[in-house]
Amino acid sequence: MGEISYVFNIQRYSLHDGPGIRTIIFLKGCPMKCRWCCNPESQKRMPEIFYTESKCIGLEECGFCKNVCPEKAIDFKGKAVIDRKNV
Repeated sequence: MGEISYVFNIQRYSLHDGPGIRTIIFLKGCPMKCRWCCNPESQKRMPEIFYTESKCIGLEECGFCKNVCPEKAIDFKGKAVIDRKNV
């Protein structure tokens, strides 16, 4: 039986990777670890938490991430703080 792959990104209307227009599907788990990689966050095989602090509206306004985190690795000090050792 094959391994599970996670879709990292779907890029539509790509013109940069050859002739014509195409849709590119990026998968998690690239083993190459290139220093110039444009998507280093795609190198780990398993899903990861993606967090942009400027978009977090805090626990009083939202808190959804804390409620759904199965590892209980999210706490709040105004905005979300992620304990990445527990993720």
